[in-house]
Amino acid sequence: MTREQRILRLNAFIVSVPFGIFFAAAAWPPLYEVWRIFFAVAHWPFNAAPAELDATGRLLVAIGGGLGAGLGAMTWAVATYVLPVAPTAGRRVIWVSVLTWFVTDSTFSVVAGSPMNALINVGLMAMLVLPTLNQPADEQFA
Repeated sequence: MTREQRILRLNAFIVSVPFGIFFAAAAWPPLYEVWRIFFAVAHWPFNAAPAELDATGRLLVAIGGGLGAGLGAMTWAVATYVLPVAPTAGRRVIWVSVLTWFVTDSTFSVVAGSPMNALINVGLMAMLVLPTLNQPADEQFA
């Protein structure tokens, strides 16, 4: 396994579990209290995090967490199964999926009045795409 694969798999696990599964678990009111700190930061400086989520808010964190877990799991699978046999194609899959998530999530976070979330997204995006930048010269333009 290459260094790129190891880093991608670790970062994908981090995205999938704490930022995916645990985020989805915020739909359960006792666990929401833990995520309320994140929401307060993500809404800064315009809004405060609500004391509790209504049914729609719980549904949306469940959906968002599921999508985050899926993005992390897809990245892990590409790093594990695709990069060894088709490195250029694997990197492209990661870039297309991560950049689609990043642009959509960040743009509409700003529209929703939570620009800090777009800044937080930069870190998550970097975790998933930076390891793919170290590619051999013969693959750069393939």
